[in-house]
Amino acid sequence: MPNTLKQEMEKEFDKEKNYDAILAKTKAKTMKKAFRIRYVSIPICAIVIAILGIQATNMLKPQDAIMQETSKWQEKEVYVNSMTESDIAIVPRWEDLTICEQFPTVAYHNKNYNCKNGKVPAQNIGENLGNATLTGYDTYTKKTYTQNATLYAIDTLSQECAIAVQFEGTTDYYAYSNAYYSPKTLGNFIEDLNLKEIISFGSVWYEDSYSDKEGNLHYNTIEFSNVEDETIWNMLFSDTSLKNIYHDTLVYHKIMTISVDIPILGYKNIGCSVTEEGYLVTNILDTGKAFEIGKEKVQEFVNYILDNYEGYKIIYVDANENRSDNTSISGEGDNIVEEQIVTVENTMTDNVISHSIGE
Repeated sequence: MPNTLKQEMEKEFDKEKNYDAILAKTKAKTMKKAFRIRYVSIPICAIVIAILGIQATNMLKPQDAIMQETSKWQEKEVYVNSMTESDIAIVPRWEDLTICEQFPTVAYHNKNYNCKNGKVPAQNIGENLGNATLTGYDTYTKKTYTQNATLYAIDTLSQECAIAVQFEGTTDYYAYSNAYYSPKTLGNFIEDLNLKEIISFGSVWYEDSYSDKEGNLHYNTIEFSNVEDETIWNMLFSDTSLKNIYHDTLVYHKIMTISVDIPILGYKNIGCSVTEEGYLVTNILDTGKAFEIGKEKVQEFVNYILDNYEGYKIIYVDANENRSDNTSISGEGDNIVEEQIVTVENTMTDNVISHSIGE
């Protein structure tokens, strides 16, 4: 065989051996890679199956059990007197009204002041503001009455907010407040009404929501009691520079409402609320006031109440149907708290407070 041809054939043979070696290596790598993929895929699939199994377990749970798990509140039964149509229709007769109710409005400096049956102690009576004649109307007899009175300032309260009225021939001083008082700032509001001295904070009320098995949204009324006044003042009323930016065309979505009483002015079961929009709103003096404290402060206050106080889900029970006395019956289990009958008032004032409850 010629040397040239022999050399060419040897080269081709070497190439074939190289191809076989390369092919063998390639097959080995492919098998190794495939083995790794299959080996790694087993635990991943196991994890996925485990997760799906957990979800399936929850899906198979009775819906009542799931709803029960979300119920984190103890229950408090509150017995209330239901109102009938006849109760709502009754208007007190003239002789059954207090003199303040007979003559509910007085004009002073071109503003109307209204009475809520609050009495001012004599030691809080300030300067004489002059005399006035008040008018009252008897809806039964269609008769109009008049009554002379003397007007006085109330010490520590701005006359823009309230004045005192002493009717001729009487010794009591009744507080009449200006419903259209509108403070410029939160500081003005606190100072003009001397709020730190005359306000009384009650329970904090919270609307808790949950979904039933059909996906319908439900709400529970939750009460938090014995919240320190200082906590409320420090967390909600500290920035006195905030402007009053209330507008009656806006709707404020309340998260929590603090029950408020102002005895000297005759106010009971009104409220201050914090809203989703970051406002502190109130209907003190009958009309709305709103101060933008910020969403962060609202959330901080809500979280503080939820984390530091025990809440009770309120169960309203009709006292007329279940009890004849003033004491509720404790329910089954240890999570029912006995409670004296209380009066529940629903107050809607300028889109501010839609639900306020007091003792």
